[in-house]
Amino acid sequence: MRVQCPCCGEQFPLEAGFLDDEGKRLAAQFADIEPRLGRAILGYLRLFSPAKRGLRTTRAIKLVEELMTAINAGTVTRDARTAEAKPASPAMWTAGIDQMLAQRERLSLPLDNHHYLRAVVFGIANDPALAAKVHQSDPKKVRSRMTAQQLHQEQIGRINSDVLLGILSKEDGEGRIAALLGAEA
Repeated sequence: MRVQCPCCGEQFPLEAGFLDDEGKRLAAQFADIEPRLGRAILGYLRLFSPAKRGLRTTRAIKLVEELMTAINAGTVTRDARTAEAKPASPAMWTAGIDQMLAQRERLSLPLDNHHYLRAVVFGIANDPALAAKVHQSDPKKVRSRMTAQQLHQEQIGRINSDVLLGILSKEDGEGRIAALLGAEA
């Protein structure tokens, strides 16, 4: 299967992006991330890409690890020097990334670290009205309204993607799908 790069328009085999171990490792990082947050992170990684060359996969892996550590902490500080922390949901981080992507022309690129994003998310978390607005559009709330059949279809799609990416063997994927369908009955 050939896919087209959304950035440059070049076509390439889908498997080519995941042939090396680092590509697989990067793809595996996104497996458990909520899709909306995952798409935001992919756009955010572009902000770290040097102008004359692409972002190294090893650097992308490190950036995603650092970012997911911050997101999974459940809180955000304005910067490393302050101890004041605010609760910050993944939806707030997604909104912060979206805000940065919308104003990318005003940013000094490429970014070196996550400090500016942390300040943006802290601003969202510090404003009760803005935080409430972000939570109203939280994909987890939408997900809770999905039917059981829609959830199973989504899970089967993820399993099939993992098989395609080589994260799971074909047999493991078929076993997981069978177990999922068996639990459904």
